[in-house]
Amino acid sequence: MTESATIERVNLTSRNGARLAGLLHRPVAVRELAGHPAVVLCHGMESTKDGTKHRALAAELATCGYVVLRFDFSFVGESSGRFQDLTIGGEVEDLGGACDWLWRHGTTAVGLIGSSLGGTVAVLFAGAESRVRALVTIAAVARPLGIVERLGPTRVAEWRRTGVRQESSGVLGRAFLDELAGLDVLGAAARVSAATLVTHGAREDVVPVADAHALYAALPEPKALAVTPGCDHRYSEPAHLAGLLGPAVEWIARHLEPGRGRARSSGDEPPGARPSGSASR
Repeated sequence: MTESATIERVNLTSRNGARLAGLLHRPVAVRELAGHPAVVLCHGMESTKDGTKHRALAAELATCGYVVLRFDFSFVGESSGRFQDLTIGGEVEDLGGACDWLWRHGTTAVGLIGSSLGGTVAVLFAGAESRVRALVTIAAVARPLGIVERLGPTRVAEWRRTGVRQESSGVLGRAFLDELAGLDVLGAAARVSAATLVTHGAREDVVPVADAHALYAALPEPKALAVTPGCDHRYSEPAHLAGLLGPAVEWIARHLEPGRGRARSSGDEPPGARPSGSASR
């Protein structure tokens, strides 16, 4: 069977100077990046560029003719730095560096797909960057202070006192905590010019589904909201993951045409979006 895309390692540099490891999926018909839009995938805090969702999304999008870049944020995977120094603002700088690499190579327009904290980063970046034409968030954190609210005052006080908090991926430093109060994700969402699909699982155990509704409400048109019944934060069930991939890829295809630099004008809902609780433009 003929491969639809090649995968090559690329070295990226964050806007703050950190070294980032990336993988570029290039459809076999695309010889040069110039003139072609690309989709950048942003993983969550407990994941890397090699997560299940991101590998599946990259394969589907490349099959559809898109150049796809997935990369490790600073401090995780194969990129430089320590997990303890991770901040959301630092990850926004990382995403900026990844997009800068594509733009230097002549990419005409960019789509973003961000999962969990990566979705938050994608919204913050897209709110300041008009060259992002299409955006998909997956279980994104819309209210950063909700992270500390869910921890409770005792554990937050301990984090402040010791300067660290143990996460499954490592020790998270106090800089992450101190930054949260100054992050206005919903304000950034209101400035997004990209067509945005907000997706979330209804059986969330990490990020409340209320964050999806708040994010959707803040976004300008065109937008859509798709909440999957019975789905957890990680889209662990194969049927839920399949139900995510279809709408996400379809949304990108409707608003970021392969081989062209303009967004599509169609505002039809993606499969899975509904007017009540899953609204469209």
